[in-house]
Amino acid sequence: MKAEIKKERTHLFSPSIQVSVMAVIGGKVEIQALETAVRKACSRNEMLRSRILLEEDGRAFYETGEEKEIHIRKMYVKEDWKEVIQSQASIPFALKDGELLRFFAWFMEEECRLLIIGHHLAGDGMSFACLTRDIMTALAGKEIPYRPLQLYPFPGQEAKGKLKPPLKFLMRRINSSWDKSGRVFGWADYGELHRKYWENRDIRISLETFPKEECERLLTRAREHQVTLNSLLVTALARASGEKRSIGLAASVRPDGYEGMGNYATGISITYAYNPSLDFWENACRVHRLIYKKLNRESDKYFLLRFMGELRPSLVDAAYFSGYAGYENKAAGMVRDMFGYHGNPKGISVTNLGKLPIPSVYGAYRLKEFIFAPPLVPNAKRLFGAATLGEEGVLNLTMTAGKEDFLREEAFFRQAAAILKSMAEA
Repeated sequence: MKAEIKKERTHLFSPSIQVSVMAVIGGKVEIQALETAVRKACSRNEMLRSRILLEEDGRAFYETGEEKEIHIRKMYVKEDWKEVIQSQASIPFALKDGELLRFFAWFMEEECRLLIIGHHLAGDGMSFACLTRDIMTALAGKEIPYRPLQLYPFPGQEAKGKLKPPLKFLMRRINSSWDKSGRVFGWADYGELHRKYWENRDIRISLETFPKEECERLLTRAREHQVTLNSLLVTALARASGEKRSIGLAASVRPDGYEGMGNYATGISITYAYNPSLDFWENACRVHRLIYKKLNRESDKYFLLRFMGELRPSLVDAAYFSGYAGYENKAAGMVRDMFGYHGNPKGISVTNLGKLPIPSVYGAYRLKEFIFAPPLVPNAKRLFGAATLGEEGVLNLTMTAGKEDFLREEAFFRQAAAILKSMAEA
């Protein structure tokens, strides 16, 4: 089966696009049992039986086929999972051969740590949470339902978020220019882009954990003020920033009940400057209203998806080559500037998976922790990932930033986390 890559096109040639999750599994786990469980979970997700196919006209497809070989790299206990993510970021995935995921595991007497590093084409953060649940289910010896490949848009989503006529006119002009002057990029081009991008770059990751008691207190106070934990996180980041910032937020368009792998996220942004003359909770209420004003308006929530859908697929690719590989083309340069693939990004980007809809207990095994690190995409200076493991009630918050800025960004991250913790203690 072939399914055309449309919404996901922006991920295809992005040189920095790996999604990482780290699961801590309580119980005695053997590597053979874990490999069998991972293999079974992947085989039941049609997405993970796919390779990426490029055609001469520039279109790209998921092409499903046979099960992929699954190998888990056994790690030494002293090896830091964050350093593994950092080292893997600069290694391109062999997409044409169907490499969408990499697995690493640390085996101890009473627990196992499983690190999954995947290309964003395999799925969004929630997809990786669902895959973790499937692996745990298989580890417990239970059956997993087959999850067919279903790409956005689902029925009923096609017409949401229509672009205004002036913008559609501009998009037609850009596409027309590209049709006359553009080109199609291939795997060799991508390899060179990836190499150039990582010549002088590296990433670092930091982690903050909020135990169950702190999370419960934060949630109680959030409910009292009729805001969400996500709004509290954004407010803490705005306060730590100390200046007016553009804050980008991932938002789900995943249909209710669909638990397969794929990309079902969009993005919105707000601009906010923390007001020191108001208390934290008054600021949080303002942030909350700004966020939900965007989320509740289809034209805002679906804008990014519609915008991307209007561009020629190869032009989406070209923006990366214009920004990071020296490719010169007027239309590509315009899209590069629209996406921010140049200069020094300054905004704040947040992907909060919320309370994960997955259980903690699977037979003799327990999912004790779930840590989510979204990709530091090229147009982001720092990116925050959050996930709360439902039954455990633990919130893990990560920050990914470039190595050269990391000490400054980590101080900012620690300050924001301290603000949140102080709100839990107040």
